[in-house]
Amino acid sequence: MTDDLADERYVRLTTWTTDGRPKHTPVWIVGLVEPTADRPDGSTNRVGFTTGSRSWKVRRILNNPAVALRACDSEGVVLPESSPVTGTACIVHSSKFRTVRRAIRRKYGLEDLKVSLQFGIPTRLRGRGPISDCAVVVTLAD
Repeated sequence: MTDDLADERYVRLTTWTTDGRPKHTPVWIVGLVEPTADRPDGSTNRVGFTTGSRSWKVRRILNNPAVALRACDSEGVVLPESSPVTGTACIVHSSKFRTVRRAIRRKYGLEDLKVSLQFGIPTRLRGRGPISDCAVVVTLAD
């Protein structure tokens, strides 16, 4: 399940507002491979993406860590053959952020650089903070 989701180009992240309304946004996603005692092969049920710590999705996750993920296109339109996957999200910084950031750069390459240049500088100039200074790590439900 994690491998299928992590192989997708875009995933629609669903978070919930304080009054229970769902909010959807497409994100780039990567699988996180970390060997543990119960999974020595490095398989994992975790995925991650980067974002700005002042974004609305981070605020909603801090309020309610329950999320749903579903394969989509770049506009956030769900792919017909995809099914929702639920999980619990947490916001990470420093070394864990850098791990997710490196994985995003490996997977998306020049496209990542283009987005950083196209949106990162104007976002900072408008005082909205960095485009990507934290990561969201989602532990998927089994």
